[in-house]
Amino acid sequence: MKWHLASYGLCLTLLTACGPENPEHQVQKAFETCVKAVETGDPAPAVEALAKDFSGPEGMGRDEAKLFLLGVLRREKVGITVLSSQIGIKGSQAQQSVELLLTGRSGSELLPQEASRHVYLLRWERQKGQWRLRELQESR
Repeated sequence: MKWHLASYGLCLTLLTACGPENPEHQVQKAFETCVKAVETGDPAPAVEALAKDFSGPEGMGRDEAKLFLLGVLRREKVGITVLSSQIGIKGSQAQQSVELLLTGRSGSELLPQEASRHVYLLRWERQKGQWRLRELQESR
């Protein structure tokens, strides 16, 4: 179960950003949209934002991430509280560090069964005008 919560951060970063805003705002907007998608249990927008060569925890690729999200979000409700988010942009590359409080509950339970704090490093890349998540790793 702990690995599941640690990997929930994977789906937090998985939506593209576009528009006239500056790159930092685009990445933050994509991140916030992904948080909402995960909390509502809809993995599709999150998976869409993954780069084709995505690399996640424990060597997870794009296809594995999709299957993981489909399985987890079907049986558990995930809550995400963003404690901090810092974004740095260098050309078409972005790095985001986020600290999250992740909660999980099953079925119709009202209170979370599990809660844990995690810090993730997200590496984004602008591809064809959209930000795609290339890498997600938990940091300590």
